[in-house]
Amino acid sequence: MKKTLMLALVWFFVFTQLSFAALSKHIVDYRIKAKLIPEEKAVIGEEILTWLNDSDEFVSELQFHLYLNAFKNNRSTFIKESKGVHQAFKLDKENWGYLEIRKIQIKDGPDLTSTIEYIQPDDGNKDDQTVIKVSLPDPVPPQEKITLFIEFYSKLPKVFARSGFYGDFFMVGQWFPKIGVFWNGKWNCHQYHLHTNFFADFGVYEVEITVPEEYVVGATGLRIKELENEDGTKTYTHYQEDIHDFAWTACPDFVEFREKYSLENPQVSTEMILLLHRSHLNQKDRYLSSLKNGIEFYSQNYGAYPYPTITLVDPAPKASGAGGMEYPTLFTSMTFWAMPKGLHLPEMVTIHEFGHNYWYGMIGSNEFEEAWLDEGFNTYSEIKAMEKYYGEDRSMTDMWGLKISDFILQRFQVIGSGKMDPIVKNSWEFYNGGSYSMNTYSKAALMLLTLENHLGDGVMSRIMRTYFERWKFKHPTTQDFVEVAEEVSGRDLGWFFDQFLYSPDKLDYAIGDLKSILVKKPEGIFEESQNREGKSQEKIYRNEVVVVRKGELIFPQEILIVFEKGEEIWEKWDGKGRWRRFVYFKPYKVKSAHVDPEYKVVLDVNFINNSRILKPKKISILKYALSLMFNFQSILSFVSL
Repeated sequence: MKKTLMLALVWFFVFTQLSFAALSKHIVDYRIKAKLIPEEKAVIGEEILTWLNDSDEFVSELQFHLYLNAFKNNRSTFIKESKGVHQAFKLDKENWGYLEIRKIQIKDGPDLTSTIEYIQPDDGNKDDQTVIKVSLPDPVPPQEKITLFIEFYSKLPKVFARSGFYGDFFMVGQWFPKIGVFWNGKWNCHQYHLHTNFFADFGVYEVEITVPEEYVVGATGLRIKELENEDGTKTYTHYQEDIHDFAWTACPDFVEFREKYSLENPQVSTEMILLLHRSHLNQKDRYLSSLKNGIEFYSQNYGAYPYPTITLVDPAPKASGAGGMEYPTLFTSMTFWAMPKGLHLPEMVTIHEFGHNYWYGMIGSNEFEEAWLDEGFNTYSEIKAMEKYYGEDRSMTDMWGLKISDFILQRFQVIGSGKMDPIVKNSWEFYNGGSYSMNTYSKAALMLLTLENHLGDGVMSRIMRTYFERWKFKHPTTQDFVEVAEEVSGRDLGWFFDQFLYSPDKLDYAIGDLKSILVKKPEGIFEESQNREGKSQEKIYRNEVVVVRKGELIFPQEILIVFEKGEEIWEKWDGKGRWRRFVYFKPYKVKSAHVDPEYKVVLDVNFINNSRILKPKKISILKYALSLMFNFQSILSFVSL
């Protein structure tokens, strides 16, 4: 009784505070009652949805995502694209999943169930049932609302891709009928593809979750009520405003840890909730430490984390297919019992998935069409956070004398890539999974790091903060980010974004030639007035440096030329031509040349050819070593084409 009263007081406080301080425009309002049926591996649900037509159009039909139907049979678009495999985890054909709408009607109005029609707006696959449209008897006028009552049954698949069950572990994600986004005068409601995440409107979620009493539950938002039922079940009610999705998890083997977290600058006050599987209890400190690092980094660099809770879920062993996935105020990480301390995988996944609360959770970009606005931004942020907390040169691996950074791993992805797709593209239209991952994660992150090095840390920091502050709880596009970058930097950056976002080509600058030739002394007949080189007895060398653009992408370059006597000359080149020759007459030889000597242009796919030293006249081991290195790099470059 005392606990129930306390929760009621918490609920009253949160409701009164949030009701007057909405962070987003509430387009949707979901009130859901869900009951887990463990023996059926299913959820029975009732949903009251209120939708605001926030447009100038009369809307005569509604469109919904039924994501779980991606796992209904082997003809769905998701299964066809994945061939039943997702991140090395395989579909269990004995445990299909699906989402069945048993009733949908206008509240206190007509039943619409008979008007449900499956549609396939992306690929025309008639066997795909992940999107439906529902015809309305009367259109919803602009700025008016409609309220629907929906009964549904969600059969969970055996987990291999984000959502599902394994034994008595349940990860319940993308599990209810979810309305699409009416955007730019039409429905934006894509099918569930292998290489897409999600897109939805912000609003309010209040969800009652009933489970057997021995289950430990974690869910999006703040728990405002707990109720013990006479049938041996418990009901947990969670509430959260200013989010665009709701997920939950349940397992009797979870051990729950709760810890308050606060920051002074900026002001953050939240409760960290860790649901740790019993088999991973030795990983508690690593999870909580990395979560604290994530909250601190993102809050200090982009904006304060605003929600009262953040829940980290550690999936059960053999249910790793549910790991590494984000939902508002709740995410899954991954580890195993014998994870070496020097392998920072749990830390990276925890920071990355927490970070999605910013670039997916609060910045509601369209991940179907512009996934880089989430994945690329988040990988860029992850690289910087991992360097700060775990070492610039060892942020991913630091054991047995082996040090590898997150940045280097992302560069490896880009160096070995092909030229099949640009960064900005519909997620389901990439050449393959490797191309999708390389472009939307790694290449996009390196593109942002290159922009940071070009503009300076301070300018880039202001760009990121301004973008986050201006577009949080809205639906920005790539063009919105470009406009913020140009506004804050005061520069025209069209040349940069047009190339690096919309071209599949590579960037590669190299020292093409380096030589020093002794200028011959004058011979023959000269007039006294003639100005001729080499008249003095001092030796003069004609030193030549040729910089070449081997890739198609163009970027301004700095070149450092070093001479034997220690003299250094810095040159600048706009990088637009195919090559540029620099010539110097000196009484000593050129020693070396290096294009981009500070490695600012991290999108350059080949750092090895960026520098060159003058070859010695005598045959030496060094000569052979350099020749071998350059030949080997040429082979790698050829293979990566």
